[in-house]
Amino acid sequence: MIGWNGDLILGLIAAWAIAAAIFSFVALLWVTRRRTGLPDHTPPITIFKPLKGLDDGLEANLRSFFNLDYPEFQILFGVANRDDAAVPIVERLIKDYPNRDARLIVGAPAFGLNPKVENLAAMWPHRRHAAILISDSNVRVRPSYLRETACYLADPGVGLVSNVFTGVGEEHFGAALENLHLNGFIAGGVAMAYVMGITCVVGKSMLMPVQALDAAGGLAGVRNLLAEDQVLGVRIRKAGYSVVLSHHVIDNVNQERSSRWFLNRHSRWFKIRRRLAFGTFLIEPTANLAIVGIVWALVTGSNLGWFALVALIALGMARDAVHAKRLRGSAPSLRYLLLSPIKDLFLLPIWFDALFDRRVHWRGNTFTIGKFTRLHHAGISRKVRKRVRRVQRNRSRHDQAG
Repeated sequence: MIGWNGDLILGLIAAWAIAAAIFSFVALLWVTRRRTGLPDHTPPITIFKPLKGLDDGLEANLRSFFNLDYPEFQILFGVANRDDAAVPIVERLIKDYPNRDARLIVGAPAFGLNPKVENLAAMWPHRRHAAILISDSNVRVRPSYLRETACYLADPGVGLVSNVFTGVGEEHFGAALENLHLNGFIAGGVAMAYVMGITCVVGKSMLMPVQALDAAGGLAGVRNLLAEDQVLGVRIRKAGYSVVLSHHVIDNVNQERSSRWFLNRHSRWFKIRRRLAFGTFLIEPTANLAIVGIVWALVTGSNLGWFALVALIALGMARDAVHAKRLRGSAPSLRYLLLSPIKDLFLLPIWFDALFDRRVHWRGNTFTIGKFTRLHHAGISRKVRKRVRRVQRNRSRHDQAG
C-alpha cells in the first residue's frame, strides 16, 4: 500500500484524464456545430469505394451513396476478384439506379503492399473528375453529405476534407465495444487534434482535389504504407494545403463485429499511432479513465482510490453516452453502456503489445510495420526458425545413427 504520495500522483493523472475528457467533448461540440454561410460549392466528384467482402449492412451503406443530393458525381467500386461477395450487391445497385454514373472495376494488378491503395490504383484510370472522394465500404451517409463536405473546397487552399464519424448499429458484443470506443475516445481525439491544429486523418472519408494528391506524391507514394490516410494528410499539409474537418458526421456501421475483430482492429491502430506519434502513444493510457481509476484503487488501496475508481468509470460511461448522443442522436442502451469499462480494460494489453510487436493482420495478410507504417511481408518468426533447426538437427542425427 502506498500512502498519500500515491494518492497525490494518481490524483494528478486522474485530473489530466478528466481534463482531456472535458476538452474532447468541447472540441466535439465545436467541430460538429451547425455552420451558417457556407458556400454552395459543388464541383464534380469521383467517389472511390474499395471493397472486400461483406461489411455489416453493406448494401444499405452503398445504396446511401446512390441517393446523394448532389449535381454531378461518379461512383467507382473496386474489387480484387470477380468472386468477391460484394460483386452481386454492387451489380444489383447499378441496375437499380441506371441514371447514376456508377461502375464496377474488377481486378487489382500488383501495385504495392497496401491492398486498399492497390484497389484504388486499379480504379484510378476510370475517374472522370478532378476532385476525388475515397470512402470506406462500412460508411453510410445522409443525402446532404457530399454538399456539406465539398463546400470546403471553395477555398483553393484546402487540400483535404475529412469527416468525424460515429459508430452505429451495435447488435453483438464486439460491435458494442467498437462503437463505444469510436464515439467516445476516437471521436473526441479526432476533434481535439483538429482544434489543436494537429493533422489527424482517418480514411473513412477523404475528399481532395487531384492536384493536392499529386503534390503529396499521389497513390504511389503511399502504396507500401499501412496508414496511407494519415500520411497523405501530413504530406498534403506539407505541400502547402490545409486539411479541414467537415461538420458533417458520417455513420460507421458496426452491427455483428466480434470481440476478436475489435481487438485486432485496435491492435493495428495502436501500432499505427506507435510509429507515427510515439510520444502521444506513450501517454495514451493516462487518458483512459477506467484504467486510471483501477490503478489508483489497486496501487494505493485507499478509500479515496476506491471512490476515484467508481467516479472515473462513471465519467467514462457518461463521456461515451454524451458523445454518442451528440454524434448520432441517441445514446447507447444501458446494457451496452455498461461495457464501457470492460472495453477500456480490453484495450490495455493490446497497447502493451503494440510497444514491442510490429506484426499486423489486415485484409487476410500478415505484415510487419516499420517507420511511418511502412509494410513488410511478415517472415518466419525466430521461434519457428529455432524449431525448424532443432528438427533438422534431430533428423540429421537420426540419419547418421541409421
